[in-house]
Amino acid sequence: MEHIYNDLKNLRDKGALVHCITNYVAMNINANILLSIGASPLMSHATNELKEIAAISSCLVNNIGTLDDNWRPSFLEASKYYVEQEKPIILDPVGSGASKLRTQTSLDIIKKL
Repeated sequence: MEHIYNDLKNLRDKGALVHCITNYVAMNINANILLSIGASPLMSHATNELKEIAAISSCLVNNIGTLDDNWRPSFLEASKYYVEQEKPIILDPVGSGASKLRTQTSLDIIKKL
């Protein structure tokens, strides 16, 4: 349990900026959870700012819950930037297996890792 305390203290001391590309349903919940543990959430899926956001963020959260053709490039491109910088990526593959698009998107993100 002490390592959990130490990890949370480190996160709060660092002021981690967490880049979230997440679904509409989870955005508010994710933001509130991150704020409650001392992190700063940043919700962005705009492809023209992904590289800049990746440069200043501590990690990336990809949640494909409301996946569409416009957001798919954001997941893939952002993941590439975080891999290049050796920063953590969390993937929530919501609905993978339910459709070819969701399954392939999840697999493509994993391949970037």
